Amino acid sequence: MRAGHSEGKASTTAPSAPPHSAIPARAAGTATQLGSRYLSLRLARRMRHAQHAYERLPADAPGLTLDGLLNLHGQSGIPTLLMLFALFCIVPVGGVGNVFGVALWMLSWDVWQGRSDMRLPNRLASFRLNRRWSIHMLHGLGSGYRQASRWLRPRWPAMQAPWTRGPWALWIALQALIIFLPVPLGNILPAFSLIALGLGQIIKDGMLLWASLLLGALATLYMWWLGDITWSLVLATWAWLAGG
Repeated sequence: MRAGHSEGKASTTAPSAPPHSAIPARAAGTATQLGSRYLSLRLARRMRHAQHAYERLPADAPGLTLDGLLNLHGQSGIPTLLMLFALFCIVPVGGVGNVFGVALWMLSWDVWQGRSDMRLPNRLASFRLNRRWSIHMLHGLGSGYRQASRWLRPRWPAMQAPWTRGPWALWIALQALIIFLPVPLGNILPAFSLIALGLGQIIKDGMLLWASLLLGALATLYMWWLGDITWSLVLATWAWLAGG
């Protein structure tokens, strides 16, 4: 009886799941890709719903805050903050680039320290856009996430290897410095570089990280070109004054 009972118990036991090593790499990669696509589509829907809500509000209604935008994303990790900080740098409001340039520089220190999130200062969290720019930003984010679901996918994991944390922190600090400087149109390229970096780290797409490097390199060359022109003008002015 004891042996029979043991056999019956064994026959009703569910088979154990196969070990992780038994799962084909292609299947695991497909699951990761589907997860990234689902995340992008979910964020796109959230942005679209929020956009429609703001479109129904009166023209003088208060707009979206940075903290509200973080709540829409459902997370406050470093990549999300990086992308949103850089996105706010494109808003054509005086002093915004300086404020968020400093915030990005502080964020680069958190990346250097290996932290996974950042506590927002109250003044930064309560930074508010007007209704018009809130609609523009939500529309841009929604469109960007929809495109990300189509074209972006996890690839080139070496671009996010643990040893890249330090170089990426320095890269963020360099682009934040360029954003902070009062240069005509100087915010655009470095801001898009950091947007690509943040989104690339969220989706885990190494190709987007390469795009971040390209945009940042163009921003650095632009600053170098402006600096060379400025220095040439200073020397020419000095020579004219000395000659006169």
